[in-house]
Amino acid sequence: MMNYDSIIVEMLARIQALEEQVKALSEGGYTVAISGTANMETAKKKITTADIRDYIEKLKCEAKENGENFLVIKANDIHKRLKMKNRIPMVVNAMRQCMGQGDEILHDTPSGQSSTIEIKYNII
Repeated sequence: MMNYDSIIVEMLARIQALEEQVKALSEGGYTVAISGTANMETAKKKITTADIRDYIEKLKCEAKENGENFLVIKANDIHKRLKMKNRIPMVVNAMRQCMGQGDEILHDTPSGQSSTIEIKYNII
């Protein structure tokens, strides 16, 4: 004779563990897709220009909190930190959008879309 109570308790524990894993993946910037066969796959969240601008503004706030007068950022550094692939033009665009009065481009290229573009943001 089977002990259904223990089987149900074990199944509930497994479900709870899976729910916690899904929550951890979702909070870590991942989305979870469930296929028709109920297999779970993780896909990296797509980063938008707005996300990059938010990241730059966060860096500016951190620099201000640390008493810095300016912040120098290179496009490739953001690209790497956000674990992006082939998105340098998007990063450069966001960097330029975050420029304010008095900010300056320290390094530029003829294309204007290089990973080596460097901008100095003044922290007010």
